[in-house]
Amino acid sequence: MDSNNEYFERFSRTSILIGHDKLRKLLRSTVCIAGLGGVGGYAFEAIVRAGIGTIYIIDFDIVDISNCNRQILATDSTLGIPKVDVAFQRAKDINPDIIIHKYNMHITPDNVANLFQSHFDFVIDAIDDVAAKAALIEYLHAHSIPFISCMGAAKALDPLSLRISDISKSQYCPLARVVRKRLKERNITKGVTCVYFHEERVKNRGYSDKENVPGSLSYMPGIMGLAAAGFAIRHLTGKE
Repeated sequence: MDSNNEYFERFSRTSILIGHDKLRKLLRSTVCIAGLGGVGGYAFEAIVRAGIGTIYIIDFDIVDISNCNRQILATDSTLGIPKVDVAFQRAKDINPDIIIHKYNMHITPDNVANLFQSHFDFVIDAIDDVAAKAALIEYLHAHSIPFISCMGAAKALDPLSLRISDISKSQYCPLARVVRKRLKERNITKGVTCVYFHEERVKNRGYSDKENVPGSLSYMPGIMGLAAAGFAIRHLTGKE
């Protein structure tokens, strides 16, 4: 891109830390982020600000007022707007030269193979639909596509309990427990890197008029998403 010099100025603090060549490697990398909620939104933010050149984003949802307590894409001015559109504009405001491919659609077990046929250097799975999540992990695992899967951030309180390890070692996380079971049915018991909180979950203490909606604090999804992005960036620069 003609604005190469501007790119390296924009991300000069990153270049100081990791070097010019690895920053250039990030520029040439393609990352896919599946899900732009509390976890995926922060992962997206960090991936964009790392200087990744091409990003695919997939999410079916619009910004809701209840997202404002924990989702970086949720503000009063973005209510009712598809999350992929909000993310696209935010990324362009951070780095005008970034290439964004956006898909405003629901990931399902039936469309995983079509959605993830493109070449990705890394995928961050931040979806919470169990069936879709298991199908996505199975596909990425079978095709040796580098990825990290984000488990649940709801009902967790302790940021220092965050861990990144194989899913076979995960404990306490209800989502990880269900995903492990689904993967075992597919003969996958290890080889899935995930990020999770290693702590007992607390009970909801307030009332919600929406059935089975878990409580969540402002900082926990962000910490998980940033950790997932950090793992991806270290992988792309040869640190993992």
